[in-house]
Amino acid sequence: MKSVIRIVLVTSLSVLSACDRSPPSEQSPDSTETATVETPTASPSLQAGQYTVDLSEKVIVIRANQVNELVLFKAVAKKGNFQLLAETLEWRTVSVDIHANTLQAALVELVGAYPYEIVYAPVLSGEETLSEVVIGNPDPDSEADLAGESKKNRKRAKREVRDPGKAALLYIKEYDPLGQQQAYLEKLQDPTPEIRAAAAKEIMPTSENLHTMIDLLANDPSPKVRLAATWSLEVSEEAEAPQAIESLVKCLDDKDFTVVAGCADALGFIGDETTIVYLQPLLEHSDEDVRKTALEAIRFLQ
Repeated sequence: MKSVIRIVLVTSLSVLSACDRSPPSEQSPDSTETATVETPTASPSLQAGQYTVDLSEKVIVIRANQVNELVLFKAVAKKGNFQLLAETLEWRTVSVDIHANTLQAALVELVGAYPYEIVYAPVLSGEETLSEVVIGNPDPDSEADLAGESKKNRKRAKREVRDPGKAALLYIKEYDPLGQQQAYLEKLQDPTPEIRAAAAKEIMPTSENLHTMIDLLANDPSPKVRLAATWSLEVSEEAEAPQAIESLVKCLDDKDFTVVAGCADALGFIGDETTIVYLQPLLEHSDEDVRKTALEAIRFLQ
């Protein structure tokens, strides 16, 4: 049974007007010599190549004057103690002046020009800790993998870019953990499939919520929502895992192939080797994505 539990938060906001991006620079992403760090109490006036990163609890301030984006991203990741995965891109030189109440909001503003995802790891208290930020679609075998994670862990960082349902529910992140879960549960009744799917991905499948998620996987009319339910069920705690596994196995014959692939992926993540026997028939499935996902899950479990 895997002990690492992760929830992916994907937003669709673009960079706000405070993020003033200048034209692409010929500066190499690794050319960090000119980027010097000032303390948060330094003069507001920054020279070209300078930046400040202040992630205090009261306010999040990220300022830069003509700094290579990747250099700035790395600095924020180091200061915020999260991992950074980034695609190999022609990084621009930017000038930014970001003030935000949360690190998440600052990151949305900072990286919103790119396809990205923000990954949170829940802890026992119910709160969430920022785990990693993925920019673009990095090649896991290239030097763009800045975090140096194992292939298995990289596989678990699911990528879903610019989800409109997530964007619509972003305000819920301002609630306390208990209020968040209640709000997401209420959104499962929303008539819009994208909203229900976005809410389902955020629900922790505790004993109180587990049956709700099992019912959602089995009966929601939208394949988007059924697929989203697999994201929640795969992070079930050990006590609830047998019920989650049973529901995922039953839905391996779902009429929608994306749901079948999602169930296979979730079974691989839960980490129960006995489920290999249910995944093996999918290696002969008519859908290529299902076959590939089943193969990855089996390799993950072996």
